Amino acid sequence: METSLRLNAEDRSLVMHAKENFVSDGNIALQVHAKLNTQTGKPSCLIQLKKKFFPEVLTSIDVGAKVDVESREVTYSIQGKKTWELTDNGLLCLDLKGAYNYQPHTQSGKPKASVELSQKVFNFTEDQDLKVKLGYNVVARKPYLQLRENNWTLNAELRESGGKRVHWSIAYDL
Repeated sequence: METSLRLNAEDRSLVMHAKENFVSDGNIALQVHAKLNTQTGKPSCLIQLKKKFFPEVLTSIDVGAKVDVESREVTYSIQGKKTWELTDNGLLCLDLKGAYNYQPHTQSGKPKASVELSQKVFNFTEDQDLKVKLGYNVVARKPYLQLRENNWTLNAELRESGGKRVHWSIAYDL
């Protein structure tokens, strides 16, 4: 089970997050996400079932559904990803990602598309690796950044709200 503590700029409350993956031999994955907001005491749970495909044209395709346990809303999704290694050692990569989420209760869909450039740096400091990811959300037209170290992750996204500001979140993997 993966567990983490998460904090973001919007609600400024600490959230305890747990995730468990159950994967079958046929590339079918069941994911369970549970969260507990430490400020309000409110729990939430999300259950996701997806099938992974690995076609020659793309790096991966995921097809599945997820259920928000609290609202009982179902969302169907399809996601695709194509990765190009830009260096022989595979430490510098370019990813193209696309997704479409459909919610039958509202009969509406939401597309997602992004381009990401990522660089892995092994032994950035003694016993510490680093991954830097620069991305652009094509649908929202917003750049973003992720810095990831062995246990810490910092996410930042440029948002417009009156003036330009940065939305951030931080996570610590336990």
